[in-house]
Amino acid sequence: MVIFFAINITTTFANPTRSFTTGVYNARDTNLLIGSSLTARITPPDSKSIILVIDSDQTMQALVRLNQKVPKQILPPLDYDYSIIIFINGTVLLS
Repeated sequence: MVIFFAINITTTFANPTRSFTTGVYNARDTNLLIGSSLTARITPPDSKSIILVIDSDQTMQALVRLNQKVPKQILPPLDYDYSIIIFINGTVLLS
């Protein structure tokens, strides 16, 4: 009698969560996952934010406003040469 066992291993990579204040950031230096969509959230919930994602050709890839009514948005996947410009009166969490 022969018994076979099959084991399925699923590997999941979670995006690290990073917090950002007002500033200009290079995607390469943010330690965020490149090539995957990002979720942007504001904290505290009553803060306001504008986020711009600019590519290497100075083309705007995303313009997002966050506030009490829209506290979370999905950003497009980043590339290594993208810049992220954030204006906020609190903190933006990107994951």
